[in-house]
Amino acid sequence: MLSCGPQNNRLAAAVRPGTFRAIIGILAAHVRLGTARAWLRRALQPARVPAVLIAAALLVGSGLLLLSPPTTARPDTTLYVYAVTPLRARALEQKIEDAMPGVDVTVFGKLSDFKVALEANPPDAALSPKPVLASLNRAADLQGTRAGSDAEQYLLVSTRTLNRDMLSSFRYGIVDLVERRALPRFVAGLLGVSAAPEVQRVTKIEDLLQLLQFQTADAVLLPERFRADFESKSKMNFTILSLSTAKVGLVAVSFLGERQSVEGALRRLPKDVLADLGVDEWK
Repeated sequence: MLSCGPQNNRLAAAVRPGTFRAIIGILAAHVRLGTARAWLRRALQPARVPAVLIAAALLVGSGLLLLSPPTTARPDTTLYVYAVTPLRARALEQKIEDAMPGVDVTVFGKLSDFKVALEANPPDAALSPKPVLASLNRAADLQGTRAGSDAEQYLLVSTRTLNRDMLSSFRYGIVDLVERRALPRFVAGLLGVSAAPEVQRVTKIEDLLQLLQFQTADAVLLPERFRADFESKSKMNFTILSLSTAKVGLVAVSFLGERQSVEGALRRLPKDVLADLGVDEWK
């Protein structure tokens, strides 16, 4: 019978002290790591939401989408303006636009630019003196008035002596109100004469004063509402003549597109903006 005692003793002697303790420690560490991984997987998994709550959330979300306004708002309604005024075009544009939220306002300083824009990219509404609309074959759907009248008096202003017999021979200046070729006949109508005179058109009221200063016109036609301001800006002695025929239609509005919102905004314009346009109400 063989004895294993001496061999086992040699194996036991070959194992260093503490080896079994280290093995047990390693096994324990593996157990702890497995437990930690399992906990981490559970923590990272999304919490399960009951199907009823998911369905309710989808239903509420769909309702909000149906009730919410579209993401792309309707473009602003547009208004083009050409007016006889001492204000610069940009200053008048800012005043009107501030008083008409939701309306995109463009004020033109030149009649030719107003006409081109009107034809190339028609706005929802166009505002200008009635003769301008008529020359462009546009109807006056909303008429401005001042003191109950839809026309204003124009004055004949000159540094020379004025009498009716001389009117046909004068050279005149006027802020543009109709197309260039039609302007001499238009001025003849204001003067009450049959022959069309020589006319120089300008874009601003202040330009009329320069025509008289440099004697490039014998007389100018000026809206009566600007008389005091006109005289205050010069030391020249003026002769002023008021003719019964020299009446010009006040600003009016022609609607080419959206009317309701633009008309409502126009009727709510404050008095100072209406005064800049030469009117005090609409009819």
